[in-house]
Amino acid sequence: MHPAPACEVCSTPTRFWAVIESYNHYRCGHCGHLFVHPRPSQETLDAFYMGGRYYDKAEAEQDRLLREAAQRLRRLDRLCLRFGLTRRMLDVGCASGYFIKQAVDAGWQATGIDRSVTLAQRAREHAATLVIDGILEELDLADSPYPVVTAWEVVEHARDPRTFFSALVKNTVPGGLLALSTPLANGIPARMLGTKFPMLIPPEHLSLFTRRSINLLASGFGLEEVSYRSFSNLGPASLASGFAKLIFRRNIDQVSAAGRAACRLAGWALAWVPMAVDGAGWGSEMEIVFRRKPQ
Repeated sequence: MHPAPACEVCSTPTRFWAVIESYNHYRCGHCGHLFVHPRPSQETLDAFYMGGRYYDKAEAEQDRLLREAAQRLRRLDRLCLRFGLTRRMLDVGCASGYFIKQAVDAGWQATGIDRSVTLAQRAREHAATLVIDGILEELDLADSPYPVVTAWEVVEHARDPRTFFSALVKNTVPGGLLALSTPLANGIPARMLGTKFPMLIPPEHLSLFTRRSINLLASGFGLEEVSYRSFSNLGPASLASGFAKLIFRRNIDQVSAAGRAACRLAGWALAWVPMAVDGAGWGSEMEIVFRRKPQ
C-alpha cells in the first residue's frame, strides 16, 4: 500500500478509501475529492484508449447525446447573451462530434479537438468543421483563445487535472466561458452506492470531483462559477436495468420474465426520484460553467 498522498486539488491530507479494479482510491477530507493514486502510466492509458470498445460506447448513445447537446447549446446561448460573447467555441474531447455538429447546425463557429485519431475523423465526418487530433496541453491553436471552451465528460480522464485546467484556461479569452461536465463524487447516488457507483471505472476515470473541489481547482486559475446543474440520465429503463443488477446481479435481459416485469414496474414507479435529486443538485453528474475573470 502506498502512503496516502496529499489531495491533488487542495493539497490537504487524504485517507485511503477503496481498491477498485486494482486501483487505489483516496478521498480528501477537506474538499471531498476522490482520485486514483498512484496514477497509471501514460503507456497504460494509451493502450486502454486504443481499445475499440471504449470508442464505440458513444455511438450507442447517439440519441441521448444529440438531445443533451441541444439543451447545452441553449444554456450556452443564454450565457453568451448575458456576457456579450460571440458564438465561437472550442470543444475539447469532442469524441464523435455530436455536440459540435449541433453547434455548427445552430450557427456557431465550432472547432473540435480529440486525442483519438479515429474519433477526430468521425467528428469531421459528422460535423463538417475543423477537428484537430492531438493533446490540448501540447498544442498551440491558431484561432485561440476562444469565447467559449467546452469539455464534456473529459476532466475525470485527465492524468494531471491541474495541467489540463491550465490548458483549458489558456485557450479561453478573459471574460469567456469554460463549460464542463463530470461525475459528482458526493451526489446522492455516489453516497448510496459507494464503491458500486458506476462512475468509478479506472483507468478511464481517474478523478471524481465534488462541486467544492472543482471550484477550488478552477479558482486557482481565475475562474468563477456562473452556472451549475446536476443530471443523472436515469429514466425508467435505466432504473429497471439498475435494479436488475442490484437485486439479481445480472443484466436485465438475463433475468426471468417475472423479475424483468418487477424491475420495469419499479423503474416506472420511481422515475420521479432522480428528477428530484437532480433538481436539488445532488445527482450522478454535474454540469458547471465558469467564467474567466476579465483582465
